Amino acid sequence: MVPLVELGRRLFFDPRLSANQTQACASCHQPEIAYSDGQKVGIGSKGEHHTRNVPALTNVGTRGIDLERQAMRPLLRTHPIELGALHHEREIMTRFADDADYRELFARAFPRDAKPYTLRHAARAIAAYERTLISNDTAFDRAAAGDHNAMPADAWRGLQLMSARGCVSCHAGPNFSRGAGVPTLRNVMLTAPYLRDGGANTLEEVFDRHAPQLSCDERASFVALFKALTDAAPSASMTRAPLLTAPPK
Repeated sequence: MVPLVELGRRLFFDPRLSANQTQACASCHQPEIAYSDGQKVGIGSKGEHHTRNVPALTNVGTRGIDLERQAMRPLLRTHPIELGALHHEREIMTRFADDADYRELFARAFPRDAKPYTLRHAARAIAAYERTLISNDTAFDRAAAGDHNAMPADAWRGLQLMSARGCVSCHAGPNFSRGAGVPTLRNVMLTAPYLRDGGANTLEEVFDRHAPQLSCDERASFVALFKALTDAAPSASMTRAPLLTAPPK
């Protein structure tokens, strides 16, 4: 594994990156559910509830997002506090500088930097790891590559309805998304609850709020498409590393 990616993978799952050492990136972005967390809104390292649902990270590196900048936000954000690193930067990075395994990883990832133990370097490494979280072997992908039978007829109808019902104005391209503002539909079967505020527990509730005009058959076709966009199992790069603690309840 590329040294920068390996460092990022280790940091992503390490709660020592939070000021109080209770929460890692993976506390809110869990591989088993497409790097979401299954809660209505995120909960920070001090138990503060966020204002939005935790977005999935599937194919996040291909969605036009500045991942290095994005990785800094949960570290430094204060309203609400996420990882709570603001004013604790030196304390946090000293934990890794004092760890022999991390000293080797930082040295390999940043061989030309005499002082590699910074939050920005940590964010660079995490962003490099996040770029490996690729979903590209779903039934939809196989169908798009020429295996027409990889998707059932209902899923093909769902794909046609995406255009016919205007859904592609927001959910477009290979990720069925639009930058950071519109979440991807890939792995959507794994990432309930839905919507920015986490206010829809099921896809039926999403349809009721955003597409109440859809018939039952049309809704079933959309769900068939969503299943075709969902990974059967996490890819090798999406496998969990050890997480030492769970997020607070």
